[in-house]
Amino acid sequence: MARHAPETPRPRGRSCIAGAVAATLALSACAGSDAPSPPPTRGAGSALAFAARPPLLPRAAVSPPALPAASPDAVPAFDRPHVASLERDRSYSIGTTSAGYLVGAVPLAGSEGLALRPISVSRDAIYGTRALEGLLTRAAGAVAAAYPGSVLWAGDLSAPHGGDLPGHESHNSGRDVDLGFYRRAPDGTAADTPAFSDVAADLTSGRTRFDLERNWLFVASVLKDPGATVQWIFVANPLKTALLDFARASGADPELVRRAERVLVQPSDSSPHRDHFHLRIYCGLEEALEGCLDAPPFHPWAPRWDEEIARLVAGYTPLLTREGPAETRLVIERLVRLHAKSAIPALERLSETADDPAVAALASDAVAFLSGRETPAAWARWRPEDAGE
Repeated sequence: MARHAPETPRPRGRSCIAGAVAATLALSACAGSDAPSPPPTRGAGSALAFAARPPLLPRAAVSPPALPAASPDAVPAFDRPHVASLERDRSYSIGTTSAGYLVGAVPLAGSEGLALRPISVSRDAIYGTRALEGLLTRAAGAVAAAYPGSVLWAGDLSAPHGGDLPGHESHNSGRDVDLGFYRRAPDGTAADTPAFSDVAADLTSGRTRFDLERNWLFVASVLKDPGATVQWIFVANPLKTALLDFARASGADPELVRRAERVLVQPSDSSPHRDHFHLRIYCGLEEALEGCLDAPPFHPWAPRWDEEIARLVAGYTPLLTREGPAETRLVIERLVRLHAKSAIPALERLSETADDPAVAALASDAVAFLSGRETPAAWARWRPEDAGE
């Protein structure tokens, strides 16, 4: 188990919020022996990684920083201090996949066996989290190494700062990507193309054919990757059935096949995905602590961050009655981001006793939101969503 970070004396005259939250982050990294540990590639490999991070609610952050000119609507006002405090060399999927946004996005770059559809490049829809970028690079590289000449064509990911992307209900927060199928020509050679065209139930698409070997290798590679956990690969049922039949016939690990059976899904609320995969990953630990929200279901093998979030909430809740109005508002907003239902009693008391009317109103809104009674417009990105595309 990781050690607790040493305590740091709090400077006199400063708000206690920075020190308290930094200590809570250190505690969040010290999970019990049976708590899930994030892979090293997620950037959360030790308690020191958390303890050394900037405080989530530093005093200086009360004044909202300037946002990039290209994204005036990418971040709601109450999130701006939060965004300013994030590490600059990390990426964060914030909120949900259909109403969230993206901080510190990285553009997907072409690599061995990986290329970007020109239409997605022209739309500037090639941005994701570092976890997603790494997953795609490694999986495409594995297929290209096994089958030289293979090209995985990546379509839309997210916009540079996330948010709504035309033509998609999701793709808002850097955890979704559309991917072309691997295809073969009649002579057996690779016929991978940036054009997304429908594949029939007999696996044909014009003069090309859905390549079971390479598409299964890609699915297996992303499911085994330690750097990200796949929640969904949306694809039409006939293609799912063909992939699973091929995997079983080729002697694939039965547990891997069972996972693929759970992850490969034809969505019920959008197109059946006969022409491309739509892959989505779960939030990483650091993202979850910043307000990244996964939609259910949670596959049995997927890491859950409930204990870490609970420790963070336990550190924030006492601050509701210890800080000035500006800091208290930030604490309320953070509890909203974390869906901290355990804080409802404290928020109810604050709504009745706060001297500042704005704080009282915000606490009342938070109670209504966390109780599921009402969603203020500014908090739509924190509302739980269904599992569809």
